[in-house]
Formats: sequence, C-alpha cells, structure tokens
Amino acid sequence: MKKKVFWIAFLFIIPFIPNTLLAQDTLFNGKKHKIGFLAGNGIQYIGQVLGNDNHNIALKTTYYYKITFYQLQYYYAILRHKTFGIDILTQPQYNTTTYKKYRDADRTEYLDGYEVGVNFGFLFRKNTPNNKLSFYLLISSGPHYLSDTPVRQSNGFVFSNNLCAGINVKLLKNLYADVRPGIRHVSNAGFKVPNAGINDMTLTGGLVLSF
Repeated sequence: MKKKVFWIAFLFIIPFIPNTLLAQDTLFNGKKHKIGFLAGNGIQYIGQVLGNDNHNIALKTTYYYKITFYQLQYYYAILRHKTFGIDILTQPQYNTTTYKKYRDADRTEYLDGYEVGVNFGFLFRKNTPNNKLSFYLLISSGPHYLSDTPVRQSNGFVFSNNLCAGINVKLLKNLYADVRPGIRHVSNAGFKVPNAGINDMTLTGGLVLSF
C-alpha cells in the first residue's frame, strides 16, 4: 500500500518535469507556481525509526503513535525578492499510522490506521544570493480524518497543526530537494472527548518543481 501511494504521487509530478528543467526562471524569484511531493515519518522518540527503545531524542509522552506521511504540495508565491519570499501552501495528504491503544506498550498489540486530510499554511523564505539554497519557516493547519487513535484521543475529525523549519537545495534548473523537520499536534478543538491530543516530531523529504 505504501509503495502504491508513493508511485501514484511520483507519476503525478512527471508531466511537469520536462518544461520545468528547461525553463529559465528560478524557484525563488521566477514563476509563482510550484509543486512538490514529500514522504517521511512522525514519532515520539527516535527508537520508533531505529527499531529499538532509544529515547535519547524524545517527546515527553506515554503513548506510541508513528505516522508515515505521503504529501502532495502546491505553492503559490505571494511575495518574491532576491533574498526573501512568502509562499502560500496547500498540502493534501494520505498517511498511514501504527499505534498502541493504551499506555502499557509492553502488553498491548500494535494496531494500524490511516489519516487523510489537507493542510494550508505559509512559508517564510530566506534565500541565498546565488539561488542555490532557501531556508524557510512553515506554519500550517488543516482538517484531517483519523481512522483509529490511541485511547487518549478520539478518532474521526481533527485538526493537524504544524510548525516546521526546512531547507531547499538546488539540484537542477528549477528542481530542488526539500528537507523539513518539525513538530505536529493533532486534536479536535474540543468537539469530541477524549481530546488529549497526539504530538509528533516529524521529518519529511522530497522534491520541489517550479512551472
């Protein structure tokens, strides 16, 4: 299932590649439109990625909730300068989850779920003069549907709130790598209990094309 989602997203981007790589405009100071695809994970502690119980890098949580992201992205530049810019981001996504229903991680089984939704946000960019790097801060939020969750959080409708810092690195003309660590909080604004929320450290990566 995860491979199928990845290839669907990749095939969506392919038609934009030829014109993008031959264009003369740059990602940050050229055309206003950009598309991208990111994949990655959200975790409470580093051992969830390494496959062990390593808590050297961890949030202070008592639950297990690992999420794998598959995110399409559309950017629209509302402010473009040589060393600074602002983009509006629309980010539809389908994500898969592995979690434990209760706190006692040693005596409860791992369960699988999924998440679907869309986020809207702003990227505040700081570009290098040679246009090879762009550092940014991203703030986003949006409605999501969670099929299943730990007992601390009711499933169904939630809001996904994100604060990320990222970097774009130039690979080819108008083709950039995108690396984005961040923090994510999911809850439903009190519409349904329980509503203790789910927090994740996130790391995603992918490609960005301008057209």
